[in-house]
Amino acid sequence: MPWLLESIRATVFAPDIKAVGLLDWKALTGVPAPESQLNREVDGTVEAGPYMGHLLTMGLAGRPGLGPGRADLVLAPQSRTVTVPLDPLRGRIEPAAIGPFVAAFEGFVVLANKWLQTVTNIRRLALACTLLRNVPSFNKAGDNQIIDLLIQLNRPRRSRVNSSILINRFVRWSARTVEIVLSPVPIPPPTIRSERAQADIDISTPDRTDITGSQIHEYLEEFARLLVEIAEEGDAP
Repeated sequence: MPWLLESIRATVFAPDIKAVGLLDWKALTGVPAPESQLNREVDGTVEAGPYMGHLLTMGLAGRPGLGPGRADLVLAPQSRTVTVPLDPLRGRIEPAAIGPFVAAFEGFVVLANKWLQTVTNIRRLALACTLLRNVPSFNKAGDNQIIDLLIQLNRPRRSRVNSSILINRFVRWSARTVEIVLSPVPIPPPTIRSERAQADIDISTPDRTDITGSQIHEYLEEFARLLVEIAEEGDAP
């Protein structure tokens, strides 16, 4: 069963994140942001709305006095669940996903490359996603049923863009039962339980790594290759 892409995020850090000149919602998508919110506490903004049938969110926080500023580009499903038809009269509610991993992932990388059009140096870069596979039930080992399983690894690899940098390859593999609330009312609210295999993958440069603006796209392409490698082949040195 192929992986489904539940959500994906590109993140950039810089001493003055506003000076990086990242594209805003209108410049990136060609239309004004359906939703926009200011957060004066962190000197930031959030823009969000539908994009290609999904929910695209852009967040920027200057974070004065708290360290480097941060900007995020996040793509996720518009709703938490989807109804999968079983026959003309019946359907099954399942957790929603953007779509099959490979196709949905490649489109986001193209969008992130457009968003990161800058010649300004940055401090750190990351590309992260959550993958899932819905399964009917967990297998039993003897008389014991596995309810939750979690394996967490970070196996850094030397960058091909800059051999002096070790790229973090953080992966959390898990098998878990997820409970999703369908509605806030009545009390108790209706829920669904879903067994899933899940992979949370985060590829990033170390903290306080200076990256020249001209190399951002090279790093992003390297991160994309490493992320696909883990998703398709598992963790390897």
